This record gives sequence, structure tokens and C-alpha cells, in this order.
Amino acid sequence: MEAYTPLQWLLIFFVYSVLGWVWESCYVSVKSKRWVNRGFLHGPWLPIYGSGAVVVLLVTLPARGRPALIFLLGMIGATVLEYVTGESMEKLFHMRYWDYSDKPLNVNGHICLGVSIGWGVFSLVLLYVLHPPVEDLVLWLPVPVAQVLALCLTAAFAVDTTWSVQKALDTKHLLASLSETSRRLAVVQEKLRDAAKELELDLESKLPDPKQALQRAAADGESKKAYLLHKLQERRDSTNGLLDRLNEKNRAALAQVSARLAAVGDDRKERKRLENLRTFLLGVRDSLAKTQQEVYARRDKDYQRAVDLLYRNPTATSRQHAGAFRLLKSLKKERKTKS
Repeated sequence: MEAYTPLQWLLIFFVYSVLGWVWESCYVSVKSKRWVNRGFLHGPWLPIYGSGAVVVLLVTLPARGRPALIFLLGMIGATVLEYVTGESMEKLFHMRYWDYSDKPLNVNGHICLGVSIGWGVFSLVLLYVLHPPVEDLVLWLPVPVAQVLALCLTAAFAVDTTWSVQKALDTKHLLASLSETSRRLAVVQEKLRDAAKELELDLESKLPDPKQALQRAAADGESKKAYLLHKLQERRDSTNGLLDRLNEKNRAALAQVSARLAAVGDDRKERKRLENLRTFLLGVRDSLAKTQQEVYARRDKDYQRAVDLLYRNPTATSRQHAGAFRLLKSLKKERKTKS
């Protein structure tokens, strides 16, 4: 077995990326009972498989003829790659595209013993079954043909990667925005409760929980696309309704404070307390205004992109934005039910 040129390594990467996509898409599609274009990218390739195959080949080709060593080296090499990739993607996108947290002997949910053993078995299958015909094909290609093929594949791969990364970053920003809205609304509710208690006002007229308000749903007979858009708008309306109610309560509290300030007389201590409370309520008003801007800034296509991403990665999770991620998961389930 001869050494490969950089061009041949590149073609090997693409071959196994495509084979990995075929395997994953078929496996997930059978489990989901519908076709799933699996993976982070949109094209017919999964670079984690292409990278894994290249890493395994690099570390195991020198050990060909020694199955036990191939198993061990392949298991270690692929496991390290899987951990580094998983950790890097989570830090960049705030999402886990695979999660082994519920598996025994896992490390931070990115790797686990069972999957690592599977990588070892894959290394043996790769070296003794899959790679010989792949190697024959790559070595057989004339250099000019290989160069044109590699150029076309690289260009398409680069466009796909750029587009997919941007969509993943959009989803990250949407998750962060949803999480911040939920957090800020909860804080505002608590602040208004404190202000009402201090003013001895009744502002607690069935104030809904912000997370429940964000997750309301209703069933109707729309098409899949129209249904999803309806759900997105429904959640935005629900959040806006909650914001309106909170603003009304804040205005009522401010009116009470202003009235008491006008009638407080020369009691400096009471005046100071009311002025501090008024400043506090003005801060609440500003926080509500900022939240309203966040809600209006969200676009339907941002939700759609996020839901599509979850469809292609049904095992994805998010530790940083767990509540917001559950909201998107609920949209995904509703869309699946309607489809």
C-alpha cells in the first residue's frame, strides 16, 4: 500500500463523508419512519465520517496485518476526534449534535465506551473491507480528472459549510434570545411582585408563567408550512400579550408611586423610599421595552431554520439554553404531527 498524495487524501475524505451520510441518513430515516437528510451540512456528506476515516487510516495503515493494534489505534484516534469535534461544536453553536450523557462510561456526553468500541470495530471493517475498493478507485483516477473532481467537491463543500455555519449561528442567537426573554420576564415578574408588596397593591391577577406563555399551542387544519408559521406567530402573540399585561401592571404601580409622592408632604424618609421605588419601576419599564424589541426582532425564518436543523439532527440537545431548546423541540413535534 503506497503513500497517498494530498489530492488523494482529499478524495478519500469526500468518499467516506458521502458513505457516512448514506449510513446515517438511512439509519435515522428507518428509526424515524420518514426520510431524514442527516447531519450538520445540507449536502450528501458528513465530514465527521470523512475526518474519522482519514484519522483512522493515518494511525492504522502502518499496523496493517495486526488486527488487535488496528482496533486499539483506530478506537483511540476516532474517539479523540469525536471528543474534540463535539466539544468545539458545542462551544461554537451552544448545541450538542450528539449526546451520550445517558450512556454508561461517558466523558462529558461527547464520547462513551460503547461508541468507542464501535469505532474500533469500524476501523477493522474500514481497513479490511471498505478501503481496498476505495483505494483502488482513488489510485485509478487520472490526475487531471482527480483534480477537477476535487476542485468541484471542495467548492460545493465550502459553500455548504458557509451556509450551514451561518444557519447554526442564527439558531444559536435565537436560542440565546429566547432564553434571555424568558429570564428577563421572570425577573420582571418578581420585581413587580416586590413593588406591589411594598406599595400594598394587588397586581397578581393571574399573571402567567413566561415559559408556559411561550409554549402555548392550538391544533387546526392548516398545511404543514402554514401550521408552523401559525405556531410561531401564536407564541409571539402570547409573549406580546404577557408583555402588555406586565406593562399595565408597571404603569399602575408607577401611577400609585407618583400619587403618593404628590401627597407625601415633608416626610423625607418616605419621599426617598418612594423616589427609589419609582426609579426601580422605571428600570422595569426599560427592561420590558428591551424585551419587546427582542421579540419583534425575531423572524419566522429564524424559527424555521432552527426547526429544520433539529429535524436533521433529532438527537441534538443544548445545555446552555435548555428551556429555549425545549420550545423548539415542541415546534418540531407539532410539525411532525401535522406532517
